[in-house]
Amino acid sequence: MQIQFLGGASGVGATCQVVVLGGRHVLVDAGVRMDGGDRLPDLAALDGIHLDAILVTHAHADHIGALPLVADRFPGVPIYATGATLRLMEVMLGDAVRVMARRAADELELPLYDDALVAATLRRLRPLAVGEQRLPELPDVLVYAQRAGHIAGAVSLGFEAQDGRLVISGDVSITPQRTILGAATPAPLRPDLLVLESTYGARLHPNRAIEERRLAEAVAEVIERGGHCLIPAFALGRAQEVILILRAAQRDGVIPPFPIAVDGLVRSVCAAYAAFPDALGPALRRYVLGGGRPFFSSRIQPVENQIQRERVLTGPPTAIIASSGMLTGGPSVWYAERLAEQPQAAIFFSGYLDEEAPGRRLLDLADAQPERRQMTFGARTVQVACQIGRYGLSAHADGDELAALVRTLKPRTVALVHGDPEARAALAARLAGLAELVAPQNGQTLTIVPAARGGRRVVLPPSPEPAEPAHALGNGEVLETAGLERLWTTLRDGSGMQTMSIRELARVWYGPEVTSEQEVQAGAILEAGSAYFVPLPLAPGLWRLPAPAEVRRVLAAGGGRRTGPRINSAGIQAIIDQHLGAVPDLYQRSIDAETGAVTLRYFFPVVAAERDAEALKRIAAQADVPVTVWPHPHQAQLTALALELLPEGLQAERSPAIYHDEGRVEVRCQGRVDPATIAAVDATFQQRTGLRLTLRVPGVPQEAAVAVDEASFAPPEGAMPSELNFALSTARSWFGPESGCYKASADQQTRVVTLRFHFPLIARSSYAAQLAELAAFIGWTVRLWPQPHQEALMRAAREALPPGLTAQSSPALQNATREVVVRVQGACSRAALTEAVTRVREQTGWTLTVRGANHTDASV
Repeated sequence: MQIQFLGGASGVGATCQVVVLGGRHVLVDAGVRMDGGDRLPDLAALDGIHLDAILVTHAHADHIGALPLVADRFPGVPIYATGATLRLMEVMLGDAVRVMARRAADELELPLYDDALVAATLRRLRPLAVGEQRLPELPDVLVYAQRAGHIAGAVSLGFEAQDGRLVISGDVSITPQRTILGAATPAPLRPDLLVLESTYGARLHPNRAIEERRLAEAVAEVIERGGHCLIPAFALGRAQEVILILRAAQRDGVIPPFPIAVDGLVRSVCAAYAAFPDALGPALRRYVLGGGRPFFSSRIQPVENQIQRERVLTGPPTAIIASSGMLTGGPSVWYAERLAEQPQAAIFFSGYLDEEAPGRRLLDLADAQPERRQMTFGARTVQVACQIGRYGLSAHADGDELAALVRTLKPRTVALVHGDPEARAALAARLAGLAELVAPQNGQTLTIVPAARGGRRVVLPPSPEPAEPAHALGNGEVLETAGLERLWTTLRDGSGMQTMSIRELARVWYGPEVTSEQEVQAGAILEAGSAYFVPLPLAPGLWRLPAPAEVRRVLAAGGGRRTGPRINSAGIQAIIDQHLGAVPDLYQRSIDAETGAVTLRYFFPVVAAERDAEALKRIAAQADVPVTVWPHPHQAQLTALALELLPEGLQAERSPAIYHDEGRVEVRCQGRVDPATIAAVDATFQQRTGLRLTLRVPGVPQEAAVAVDEASFAPPEGAMPSELNFALSTARSWFGPESGCYKASADQQTRVVTLRFHFPLIARSSYAAQLAELAAFIGWTVRLWPQPHQEALMRAAREALPPGLTAQSSPALQNATREVVVRVQGACSRAALTEAVTRVREQTGWTLTVRGANHTDASV
């Protein structure tokens, strides 16, 4: 039996694992990370695998967000989940498509999938019963699904076959909530391996009832003083809990009545709950079966559009429950930007906040000095004056509850996943002595094999352990703050999970004959605080060695000491303000936390980059960082200007179409206008935006309406266009899969054949003559799709890595700079790395950027 972690092992997000047992391959979950450029699990690891079934633990995006991509790879494989999860998947995946479409329009972020792929995925869903069962696709495997208590429909999964017994906890909550019961004990008992979530392994939750009352009373205080109170909440699970908490507190007279607004995806999820009453707690189930509407009433109203949002904020004081819970998107961001500046308002968090999430950055300002309470929302930085708070309503078990689950289940080995390094290390300390413990990394495989003394054991791939120095690291010096970095650098293995006692650390510094006085002195230095050693929650006397990325974040925020200059983001922002503070079309700035590199987003970057060229040079010189202008225009501004410039006598038939790769905007119109006016409008648009404006008007020749870009090959003048099917079949025969062309399509109205190559930049230069010849032969314009194939590009980056380097996660694609970024562990020579970069550029036309590599020729 084996289990491979494609994501979600060494952090929260993109949970995905392949289980091999009983001669079958089963995929459990396929999620996405909620923010950051590297959103997907390592789906390339599925190449060459024949899946027999896909099982889903629950419907949160970090467990199902990549499922349509997996389903597309394996079109005949059924997907099993509980009835409630099946219904919620429809809601969540449908919303994911809408969010990606909006991001594609606003930020030019490539969608992962579309409505058609989601619909095809949903047609493959099969119900999974709670309890013990056999699935047709897994005849020799006993499958167990037990209530996990996290959200409605969530289950822990167990597998029993001739070659082993495995339990995957999924996200689990022991404490009953207002919507659902707590977790049941997973099955089977005494598994060979328990894969256990550790989200809150470093915490002990407060009493749930007390925390619910604290939240209700805090919201009521905000309303009483005349402010609005925003509660960003996960749309699935947490939002419903908050609604019921406030509603019950009002019903029982704990707090006075006030209006509650429900916005975002929360609305759809609330409506879906009526479809699966059997998955709800007893009281809520009876209420729903009796025809009750638990989440809406005369005081609890949905907000469905922008006009209603404006009315909420201009109306009486209101509690606003909106997604997303971490302020990574959705209407909660819109409300937070406006309420943050209001002293009478409040923003209260009630759930998990990722370290990188905007919600965590806002929460960190709760106790900051007034001059430091600044938060950036999109293009605007605001002074935060509102009240900020957090309440413990977690739907994840805490350290004590997880330890109790392990005691009950009695596994031989526990693999800790789905938690940050601090949580996993703290939980490992609590579970010591209860089972053998492993902490797998993304990409690793655990194998269950027969043990020498009977039973089975789990084998983890070996990882290099840093060796303690043969001599005292301190060379007789007293350990001071300045020595902590050297101590950390010597001992760390990069995982962020290592824990050591004060005595162990003192022995490394002073040698094996360390005295008690030296231990006390070392403990005092550690207690003073630094970026390099973190006290382990729930385990006094143990210190965790954080991963390099954690150290960089702390140092960038001003904590501890680092080698080399620290990135001064506030200083760089001030320099940008000095030179571009009055520029109205600069709508967003971003500063890379590691390098300080500045990216500026303008409404119309072609024009702005030329206009502000001198200012950009001065910023780069004064801040000593690279300054880049984001190359894509703002879509909403582009379409608004196109409509604004329409001459009198023309009316747009539909919204303008934007062809970014062709550098033009097209508007289909009705009416009459002379060609000279069309040319004048085009000239004005081009002057203001740097792009062409094509007006399709009845009676205007096609040639005047269509511009050909550098990625297109036009037929010779006078060439007779061939019939559609002949043009398309010819294109496919000339450019088959061996050429790197994986798809061809045709638009009969414009007579354009579009070819999609894995690497279009290379195809354009390699096949220019053949593409021009094809255009002449079929009489159609031949166009290259400008975007590369994402998986092919990521695969090329991984395969190019020199020996000695291992990718820590899937490569991230930076479309603006045509850069594929890979975070790695290990070491290689600079020459090997340069060769890899050259190979990727020659193969794809993109630049390979490797982060985290050590060099074996460091003196070079």
